[in-house]
Amino acid sequence: MANKKATVFILDSNPSMGKWLKIYEATAFQKSKDGIQATLEEKVLAGRKTDQVGIVIAGTEASDNYLALEQPGQYQHITVMSQIKQPDLEVLRDFVNTPLMESKANTADVFDALILTVAMIKDFVKHLKYEKRIRLYTNLEGDINWDNIEAVHDMIRNCGIELSIACLGLNDAEEAGPKAHPNVKTNLANWKQLLHNLPNAFLIDLMDAIEESRQFHKKDIRPTPVYRGYLTFGDTARYPDSSIAISVNMYAKTMEAKVPSARKWSSVSNIVESKLDNGNESHQVIAENTYRIKSKDSENNNRTGNNNNHIDNDDEDDDGNQVPSRNTNDDDHVDDDDEANEVEKESLEKAYRFGKTLVVVSSETEEHLKLKTDPCMTVLAIYPRAAFPPQMEMSNVYVIVAGSHRPLYAAKAISAFAQALERRKSVALVRYVSRENVPPKLAIIKPVLQDDVDALYFVRVPFAEDYRDFTFNPLDRVTTASGKVITEDHPLLPTQDVRDAMSSFVKNMHIKEPNASDMDKGYNDDDEEPCIDLDEIYNPHIWLTQKAMIARVLNSAAPVPELDPRLKAQFDTPAKLINKNKVNVETLKRALNIKKVDRVSKRSKYGARAEQAVPDNLLPVDQLLDAKQVPDVLIKQEEQPENEYQNFVNYQTRTISPANPVPDFNAMINNRNEDLVSSAVEQMCAMITKTVSDSFGNRDYDKAYECLVVLRKAAAKEDESETFNKYMYQLKEILDPGNPNAVRRDFWIKMKQNNMTLISKEEAPDSQITPDEAKRYLEEEQPTRETVLQQESTDMSAEDLTCIDGLNVADI
Repeated sequence: MANKKATVFILDSNPSMGKWLKIYEATAFQKSKDGIQATLEEKVLAGRKTDQVGIVIAGTEASDNYLALEQPGQYQHITVMSQIKQPDLEVLRDFVNTPLMESKANTADVFDALILTVAMIKDFVKHLKYEKRIRLYTNLEGDINWDNIEAVHDMIRNCGIELSIACLGLNDAEEAGPKAHPNVKTNLANWKQLLHNLPNAFLIDLMDAIEESRQFHKKDIRPTPVYRGYLTFGDTARYPDSSIAISVNMYAKTMEAKVPSARKWSSVSNIVESKLDNGNESHQVIAENTYRIKSKDSENNNRTGNNNNHIDNDDEDDDGNQVPSRNTNDDDHVDDDDEANEVEKESLEKAYRFGKTLVVVSSETEEHLKLKTDPCMTVLAIYPRAAFPPQMEMSNVYVIVAGSHRPLYAAKAISAFAQALERRKSVALVRYVSRENVPPKLAIIKPVLQDDVDALYFVRVPFAEDYRDFTFNPLDRVTTASGKVITEDHPLLPTQDVRDAMSSFVKNMHIKEPNASDMDKGYNDDDEEPCIDLDEIYNPHIWLTQKAMIARVLNSAAPVPELDPRLKAQFDTPAKLINKNKVNVETLKRALNIKKVDRVSKRSKYGARAEQAVPDNLLPVDQLLDAKQVPDVLIKQEEQPENEYQNFVNYQTRTISPANPVPDFNAMINNRNEDLVSSAVEQMCAMITKTVSDSFGNRDYDKAYECLVVLRKAAAKEDESETFNKYMYQLKEILDPGNPNAVRRDFWIKMKQNNMTLISKEEAPDSQITPDEAKRYLEEEQPTRETVLQQESTDMSAEDLTCIDGLNVADI
């Protein structure tokens, strides 16, 4: 396959292309130009030197082409807007400004433009290997001189040019048949004669070409191997007679497409040395870092900074070391002491964390610590597919094909290995090193058998340190503190009605829909058509970024374009599935007792998310810019709190200590710089459980009950009633009031005597508990509810809740 491409676009700008297309609310000329423009934009963004483009306009006042100079009176009103070259911004801007020719006196012959284009391609490519293409946008109503059509046909065929012609009114002319206009019939017959027996030649209607240009296209990626080497079975160095080495190349099958990166740009970069080859200013800037010894003052500032970050705010050098630094373009004042304490980059060493200590490792020592490896891909063992479930796959997918050394032998060996793995339903575990002295990686090789080729898929798998095996409590049963296992009739377990409703909902949410043509034959899952084609789901972020770049480069004042409705729709649930599941959704709402909560007031926000009150006397920004319209009103600044020390304590408190649980809890609740309400509630729940469980007799019951009272009051006020009620059920399971011999039954009696029950919806608008349910909570038997609001079940035991004590906020 040739890597070089030469494409020439011919745009007919004669007055006959001014026909209005109602479906697009634009002329045929404008839509044809939009289609060519979209292709040019993709090629400019790709920036490939091997993808050359030329543009020819048929229907201009001037006759700017070399054939018109060589043969006066011929090839008139045809302009070569761009010779065949790599497209750039200048070509794109010139093409966008191409007008439609309104005067019939300047009409051009489109067939002459085609002859000119063939000559351009022939002179450009000479005998080089190119993919040669011509794309012509025209109509069937123009006056065309069809002399020498056979010679042009032979020239296109001999040059191997792929010709594609989009004609306005093609479908209408074919439907009209003999009734079509004589000029239209003549042009249609000659275009078909020209394309006859031409390889890769197409004649399509302009409307179809417009629809094709509106489709999303993926960027063509040149296949580049990420590994060239051998797939080995055994040790080829020590046991060459009993080992096998297969020459392979590995290519990326899936790879994340990145958003175009941006460079630093400065509008004041007008230095002579920074100019580009064309004389324009580059506006490029370079960032430089200066390293200096951290002083005690800067260390104290870091300790009193946001979130007490001591080292995390430091910069990193090229080797990844965290070192104190300052940027040379900062506005901070640099005194003589700072300049005296500067450290050269070459004198820096690496330091690794060991607890609270930094261990310095010299470059010589680190060089000895590096693992010496050679590039390889060695099969370690064969495992069943079930040994590597999907969650073990942790990388992009690569495809392994035959390499360049003895390719026929390599292809046969890979095919045999792939078929053997498929027959045994197995995968191969391999050790992979991409290049010299790179740490080894583990991967699995899976077979892929296709009609035309057999290959292998390569997917990385984790080491033991990479895999995180978390254990969660089961969702089908609840175990109390006394060891009793509950499998039904529990607020944390789904009822049978919930299971049936959810099963029906999932069954009707198939991503496929039945084929309409087969509905009369009965419903069959095998006959369904997919609602969403996974190959046609495109990244909206990449699309929007590219469109914004193109819009701004053509017009610096252009607004950011709106996201294409087709991209919005691909992330929405299909309307047919929504309509089909309306009944199931309502059934689920009733089964789960889901209700809309009309909150009286929103939970207060903290810090940067706080909702600031806007004074009534503020004006819009555009009016504030006019000094004459600013009212003479004094805006009072917000009064500072009187108790600065209390605010500092609230800001510093992050955990609830056993010594002062209530003050610490109130400090976290009243923190106005950060939202710590949820964390405070969770920590207080754990603190109450720990206090009750660790109490010697009933010595700490009063302290625990005081914490419970404060927690209940704050939960009702801060919209945390659901969390509180959920914890109360867990606390009841721990106390086990139904057991007369329960160790902590005295605390339950204390709660019952003081009527410590759930928060009902009358006390807090976010609660789903009725007053009757709150009363039944204090009954000795475990209360049951037919339907409850299902949330994520933590199902924490007393030991689990006790372990929460002492954790940081980030851990919780």
